[in-house]
Amino acid sequence: MPYPTVSDLASFLKQDLDTSTATLAIAKTIGLFEARAKTHWGATPAAGFYDKPAPGYGEIVLPYAPLVAVSLVQLISFGSSVQTLVVNVDYTRIEQSLYRRVGFGRPGRWPPDELQVTYTYGYPDTTEDVNAAILESAGSSYMNPDISTVSETIDDYSVRTSPNTGGMVLTPSAAALADWYAGTLVG
Repeated sequence: MPYPTVSDLASFLKQDLDTSTATLAIAKTIGLFEARAKTHWGATPAAGFYDKPAPGYGEIVLPYAPLVAVSLVQLISFGSSVQTLVVNVDYTRIEQSLYRRVGFGRPGRWPPDELQVTYTYGYPDTTEDVNAAILESAGSSYMNPDISTVSETIDDYSVRTSPNTGGMVLTPSAAALADWYAGTLVG
């Protein structure tokens, strides 16, 4: 199932929409949702790159999942004056973790070794709950594009405040679903 379209959003909101504004609302919502969920939905997996110090741990948990493929694992050791590159380091992959019996890098070394992993991740299709969360958040941002200003009027008294810095946000239920996906992926 692909991501929701402008016509899906129009059906959800039960009104005609400005196509460019609706397209922008959907695209931005998808980006926010995927970033918070730490995954990707789509026919083409997303590319990920992990580049961190390698202090000798035997397990490295990659931040985005589910892993589709790991294309490169390399260690860079910084000696006194020589930089050594070890490409295609041996490892075992289980779910979104990489394991190595001798560890990634050497413990206590200064400067620490550097681990670089290039991989792809994501789900091939979205699910109904993800699409519903995207529609709910995109619909909310389409109908109320400026969330930075809140106003209240009673008779001739009026007050305007700025509760946050503004910008597009996920609805509370969409944020909770994204957090659930991120939590289940980490595990």
